Amino acid sequence: MILRLSFCLALCAVTVTRSPAAEFPAAAQPQLTATADGRVWLAFGRGKEILVARSDNQGAAFAEPVQVAALPSLMLGKRRGPRIAAHGGRVTVTAMTGELFAFHSKDAGKTWAGPVRINDVPRAAREGLNGLAIAPDGRLFTTWLDLRGERTQLFGAESADGGATWSANQLVYRAPTGQTVCECCHPSAAFNTRGDLVVMWRNGIDGARDMWSAVRPAGQANFSPAAKLGTGTWPLKACPMDGGAVWEEAEGFATIWQRAGEVFVARPGQPERRLAVGLQPVAAATPSRTAAVWQQGADLWTGSPTSAAGARLLKEKARFPMLVALPGRTDLLVAYEHGPGVVVETLP
Repeated sequence: MILRLSFCLALCAVTVTRSPAAEFPAAAQPQLTATADGRVWLAFGRGKEILVARSDNQGAAFAEPVQVAALPSLMLGKRRGPRIAAHGGRVTVTAMTGELFAFHSKDAGKTWAGPVRINDVPRAAREGLNGLAIAPDGRLFTTWLDLRGERTQLFGAESADGGATWSANQLVYRAPTGQTVCECCHPSAAFNTRGDLVVMWRNGIDGARDMWSAVRPAGQANFSPAAKLGTGTWPLKACPMDGGAVWEEAEGFATIWQRAGEVFVARPGQPERRLAVGLQPVAAATPSRTAAVWQQGADLWTGSPTSAAGARLLKEKARFPMLVALPGRTDLLVAYEHGPGVVVETLP
């Protein structure tokens, strides 16, 4: 008991030194995006409202949030909430109300147009879970859990004009006959600098809730055959409501996700590496460092995805973290729910 207590005091008392935080009361499900000119946008839900706040100094301070829209059935909670992406002065927000809608701004988030419905079969996106990615040239790709058939599938659509119009829906993945995509875990998507696109989701094959991914190489129209991530498996007769994150690494991609209450990191086609006990993990990378944040119990912890050593307490009684790298810097911004609101701060 003495040894255990001493270990806890040595580890648990170490917290991250942080810059002053921006706080947004009565907010939920934060999402971040950043552009090369130092601007950062935060999207979140507040009741029926979708709001976006902009920072012109790499997250040091944010202007008052602007209302994008008020939707009577806005879906929030458990990673259901607005997504945001920016390229130059174009900013795009996607949100779920039983339909997947897009809103777009041509003036860096001052004014907004929309909604534009993305799913071309009504109510097909009613599960309320989607991911949004932006390519280096500003092309957008969104993917969502789709219910247009007898079971959950994964569909996607693309926009070349900042979210004003979208392509016909594309099937990204359909599970084999009698199987399904996990019904309540959000999918993730990301581009790398070359323009390759990766999509990650949790499957429900033969009772196993494992993470899978597929890649669409730059210049091609179709995704590669889907493959399971990691070598372990998770038999589970339920949905963990936890989808993980993807990011660029070494001209490819890396992924972070949880299995049975433990956080793992894996590159497609390689064995997974255990990082920590935890849930709801996210990660992001700058050219010089990569950081992860995850929930452990009621608190948020942070560390390097390459090593379990050095993990530190980030914030007590916080949840649903989101990370974004600041282009041209080693810093990252982290946003999370804390109390009845959202906090944004620098992760040094």
